[in-house]
Amino acid sequence: MNTFVQIERLTDFQYQKVKYFSVRFENNEVNEFFDFLNRMEDEEVAEDLSNLLVWIEEIGANYGAIKNRFFRNESITTDVQALPPPRKQMETVEILVENIRLYCLVVNEHVVFLFNGGIKTTDDAKDCPNVGPYIKQANQLVRKIDELLKTKEISWNEYQTDIEFNKDLEFGL
Repeated sequence: MNTFVQIERLTDFQYQKVKYFSVRFENNEVNEFFDFLNRMEDEEVAEDLSNLLVWIEEIGANYGAIKNRFFRNESITTDVQALPPPRKQMETVEILVENIRLYCLVVNEHVVFLFNGGIKTTDDAKDCPNVGPYIKQANQLVRKIDELLKTKEISWNEYQTDIEFNKDLEFGL
């Protein structure tokens, strides 16, 4: 049986260079990104979470979503990325995030889907009991979003700086 998913524009995360989106599973009150934020607020990672939100804003307002600069490759079968940026980039800008991972799809430099994540407790995130399931889930979501882009159920604006979709669009996962 399919679980249905809807795309949501993150209205408080729309910046000059990047527009952020998330997905909400049927029967869930909040989208995956807000679920991540809510869960991390209850953990001992307040500084990490605050700095991760700074990165989301910095990338969105000032830089654009440059994959090989600001995102970690966390692919299994699809093009899944993760925040925070690689350590070298964080140290250069002096905005450090130690243990949390947020999985995402960088569609292009202007459009990013923020999914879910958690506190990474192993060297390889794919082996981590906390974040491994979110990497797998992100891979499934990316596969479906890629299909929707190919079939034009998600379409681009004229300059490919934003996406358009029917607000009632649902897809099975």
